[in-house]
Amino acid sequence: MARITTRWLARGGLKSLGLSMHEGWVLVALIDRADRDGIAWPSQLRLAADLGIARSTVQIALARLLEAGAIVEQEPGRPGRSTRYRICDVRAPEPARQSGRLVALNLPDSRGRLAVGDLPGRRS
Repeated sequence: MARITTRWLARGGLKSLGLSMHEGWVLVALIDRADRDGIAWPSQLRLAADLGIARSTVQIALARLLEAGAIVEQEPGRPGRSTRYRICDVRAPEPARQSGRLVALNLPDSRGRLAVGDLPGRRS
């Protein structure tokens, strides 16, 4: 599976994900800031300032991107630290839920553990 890229978005990816313009720009900003593992952690204020939009618009866009499956929450934010998001794959299935949190399938978390062990139907 190919990772979501700006090229894929420009060639109809925004439409296929059903994203608005602001949601698309927030996704592009996350992709631009992602490390080699596809994880990005800019603050909402940084995204709002860089894109010239309100922080509330960024919050709505992030919620919609999570709902659309374009990103998953890799590590929740806490005081002094931004939420870490992982950019998902283009043809990824619905994000899996583990303990009420979204996890990316077949991708390691921040501790290097794969999230495939709890998938239904997986043989040990």
